[in-house]
Amino acid sequence: MKASRYFPILAIGSLCGAATSCNEDVSDIGSSIVSGEVNIIADSTLFDLKARSVETPPFDSRSTFNLLGRLYSPEYGDLRCSFVGQLMCAYPFPVADSIASSRVDSVVMMVSVPRGYLTGDSLAPQQLTVYPLTKQLPADIANNFDPQGYYDPSRILGRRSYTLSEISSSDSVFAKSKYVHIKVNLPREFGVKTFDDYRSNPEIFQWPQSFAKYFPGIYVEPSFGRGCVASVAGVNVFTYYHHYELREVKEDSVKVTKQVTVKDSVDLFALAPEALNSNNISYSVAESLRQKVAAGEIIATTPGGYAVEVTFPVREIIKKYKEKEGELKVISDLTFALPATTVPNDYDIPVCPQMLLIKKSEMDSFFAENKLPDSKTSFWANYDSTKGRYNFSSMRKYIIDLLDKTDLTEEDEAFMLVPVLVTTEEVKNEYTGQLTTYVIGCEHYLARPTMTKFFTDRAQINFTFSEQIID
Repeated sequence: MKASRYFPILAIGSLCGAATSCNEDVSDIGSSIVSGEVNIIADSTLFDLKARSVETPPFDSRSTFNLLGRLYSPEYGDLRCSFVGQLMCAYPFPVADSIASSRVDSVVMMVSVPRGYLTGDSLAPQQLTVYPLTKQLPADIANNFDPQGYYDPSRILGRRSYTLSEISSSDSVFAKSKYVHIKVNLPREFGVKTFDDYRSNPEIFQWPQSFAKYFPGIYVEPSFGRGCVASVAGVNVFTYYHHYELREVKEDSVKVTKQVTVKDSVDLFALAPEALNSNNISYSVAESLRQKVAAGEIIATTPGGYAVEVTFPVREIIKKYKEKEGELKVISDLTFALPATTVPNDYDIPVCPQMLLIKKSEMDSFFAENKLPDSKTSFWANYDSTKGRYNFSSMRKYIIDLLDKTDLTEEDEAFMLVPVLVTTEEVKNEYTGQLTTYVIGCEHYLARPTMTKFFTDRAQINFTFSEQIID
């Protein structure tokens, strides 16, 4: 199905005005009359794009989110997620020197999950176990990293059974809280040693590199449960301590000064973007999903599993452009809309909210070098749930760069569709009040499991350009 619209416009250059046409004193040097026609061509075509799902190779799994838990679904497959990470430490030491390490009461690791950021049954019983790492994490870590040999299974730093329902919280607490917090008790000795080392060897905590040598990091694994995978947004280690203060209190209606015990806490360590942390992801695709792909359905999954190879019809688009008669042609825009929907499943696993379209030859370097979509060879789109499609707003620059290439090849048409998480930032113009959105991050989508089915046989490409025919 094709719809092309032509908008003819009369082209008239530098016409003499009526007031000067009869004035013989006015020189006609440089004046001219150019007549012709300008056609604005808006070509909207439904394409049956050549595409196929391909298995995702090991990928960089460092992300804003850390996945934790196990999940099995006959429509999705078997997913097991753990994570490793170096801790970022506070510096300088934020506790007064007068407070001795003997006043440390307890140490708690707080694992924070945003409400709603889970897949599976929130009432399913889970258990996590925290281990201290025994050696440095590799710099080239990927999702298939095996932590065996990097920790001692007999040295448990903390363990906690939990659910993610918050069913025990009061209504007021539940309404105000944006997170479900999993509190894992760590040994008190860990906090005591931290206090002592902060004071005796402060240089250890000054830089992430030096602290990583002192404490290589943590490994957090799901040690029980198979019904839920959570997206962990934060891991913080709080040390609780007490000190004494003289305060005026009332006793039998009489004000007296007494020494009271004051409880306090300090957040000394946390997972942070400045320090290395990575997801360990083991995903076995369901047999039913493999059969769909084998039958020709175009499906992408996260985390890992399937991405999509797609052939973008560059040669056909440029051929249409060059076939027009106009002597002066200008490309106005090229947009691409790709219909997509969910794969039916019992866990409400959704489509990926954002998708990256990138030249296949540049995909590896894009993620390895933390690049951003440049609207030249890489493009991104949000999922439009109302229309059920991804809208890639402008691919104009990519076509323009290929116009003068005489030997277009399959490589020029080879693209990948990859689920991603795009981070944006809005900047307000202080004079006009206008908001401008900038992309500041683009990474593999690891916030939660997703399944996206594409209808590449109904892809819509809108190509708009103008041609001028001079008489």
